Amino acid sequence: MNTSNHFFIQFDNIASGNYASLDCFELLAEGDIRFYIDGTTYNMSSMQLFHNYLNKGNDAFKTVDGDFLIVIIENQTIKIVRDRHGAGKQVFYSEKYCTSHLNSFLEVPDFTPEPNIEGLFTFLSIGYIPSPQTSLLGINKLPAGHVLAIDHGEFKTTDLFDFNDFINIAGSSKLSIEDATIEYERLHQKSIENRIKSADKVGLLLSGGYDSGGNISKLRDVYQGEVVSFSIGFKDNPWTELPLARILADRYQSNHFDYEIDGSEIMDLPQIIDMLGDPFQEGGLMLNYSAMKLVQETGENPAIILGGDGNDQHFGTSGKELALNWKLKKQGLSRFQRMYDQLGNLSAFDDDNILFRTQFHNRKILHIQQSDTFGFTKYQVDKLNSIGFKMPAYEYLRNSPQQYKNFDEFFYCRNFLIDIKQVINEVILFKASKMGQMFGNKISFPYMSTELYDFLKQLPAELKFRGTLDELAAGKGKSKYIHKQYLKPKLPEEITNRKKQGGFAPLPIFLKDDKQRKLIFDFIKNSDAVKVLFDQAKIDTLLMKYDKLTTQNGYWFWYQQVQSNKIINLLTLSVWWEMVINKKSDAQSIADLVKQ
Repeated sequence: MNTSNHFFIQFDNIASGNYASLDCFELLAEGDIRFYIDGTTYNMSSMQLFHNYLNKGNDAFKTVDGDFLIVIIENQTIKIVRDRHGAGKQVFYSEKYCTSHLNSFLEVPDFTPEPNIEGLFTFLSIGYIPSPQTSLLGINKLPAGHVLAIDHGEFKTTDLFDFNDFINIAGSSKLSIEDATIEYERLHQKSIENRIKSADKVGLLLSGGYDSGGNISKLRDVYQGEVVSFSIGFKDNPWTELPLARILADRYQSNHFDYEIDGSEIMDLPQIIDMLGDPFQEGGLMLNYSAMKLVQETGENPAIILGGDGNDQHFGTSGKELALNWKLKKQGLSRFQRMYDQLGNLSAFDDDNILFRTQFHNRKILHIQQSDTFGFTKYQVDKLNSIGFKMPAYEYLRNSPQQYKNFDEFFYCRNFLIDIKQVINEVILFKASKMGQMFGNKISFPYMSTELYDFLKQLPAELKFRGTLDELAAGKGKSKYIHKQYLKPKLPEEITNRKKQGGFAPLPIFLKDDKQRKLIFDFIKNSDAVKVLFDQAKIDTLLMKYDKLTTQNGYWFWYQQVQSNKIINLLTLSVWWEMVINKKSDAQSIADLVKQ
């Protein structure tokens, strides 16, 4: 694993010059300004970016396309800049220090880790801790697309891509469908060309869908060199997309490798948490981990790997739920949704039955302007913990609008505040890029280019997610409309005619093996996290209920997925606690933690 190039800065030593470990950064300088950059810029050189900064200040970073982290030091002031979607290094900081690796704080003599209960319980609900909160008190993390400025002990963060900039221009494009499709294809091609440049070997992550298919199709339009591709499936599981990935690899002449997840991968969770820092759990995490590990194990070493991540979210997701929310609110029925939401806290709604299913859909529609809750609800967290903590409103929602002029604005608000700011920046690109860094793989995401971002934010909603309000509400809307217009004639029919599964793992696979599940459950029950934070009897009941679930024929896939998600969230929290609070950061597997 590639963990040798973390950086560390001590703020109070800036004046002495002995303030930082930035050996892995490229240094540019002029006068008193030292400009350190780590990562890659695709549409300009680092020198061009440096000179743009000298002329334009922070505005220079709004046009750069890249996966990077920048540290700027001038006299006794310092700026830290993250790329738009946070695909470069992570940034954790306190009043004294800044680092890309949370565990670096554990090596500081005067630092004692204290859990941030609100952050940890937020994780149990939505699977991550939104920036700027972290899992530890006194530690913040810098959101993607932000600048952190420290001047004589004063801290200020600036959002380079804020809500008003997006919403004021959203939907302003007057291009026809045909012209918009042509321009979209041109920008996609340009993004790929910028990323591969003079690469002698290009890697791709292949699933069975439009996004990865679009990458390999367009790559072969502009590149005739060696291509190597990687795919992840699931052992003995109908969700696997390996056959479709193989069709793409054969069509576009890629040297192809694949791997089937069997569930044992969850035992490597300590290594993953060490890389990510905060507790994190999302359905695609093990896909990314397994893919990046596969790349390393093949020894192919492509110069760059292209991923299709984030494209769904740039176009906008959940059109059906958005439309239903809007229609129900206009019909005065949302109050009945809220009443049913409250009823959903009754125990009858927590079994694999029609009540759970209807409540799952109701909550998805009612809370569509929030991140998905696939873990514990706030009500469940309040009941489960033994310390009397009551979950407040999620901090990341504090600036969300309460009213909307029309449905298009409703759509764009979710598109920016949830799809982009949360799902892309905090979840999808975060875990994909960090898993790449973990194994020393250079991965980038062509659909995330700055020009595509700027183009798509101006695109009318009907060209992003096409359909009338009634069609969307009936589930007949067409997502990623111009993306599919561009690629449908180019890709194999097996790809274009099949409904894509989505980039997540069926989580019960990690709890399927009886012996492994017993080890995991025993570890959870005996962990300090459970002893300190939770009602032991309620945890025991939760685990016993899941054990029974494994012997039954399930009624609905998403019930099993949600229950597995809860268990894996508890497991992740327990592993994190042992590694960070109990400082057992050298563990490589859950078995290591059990032995300790």
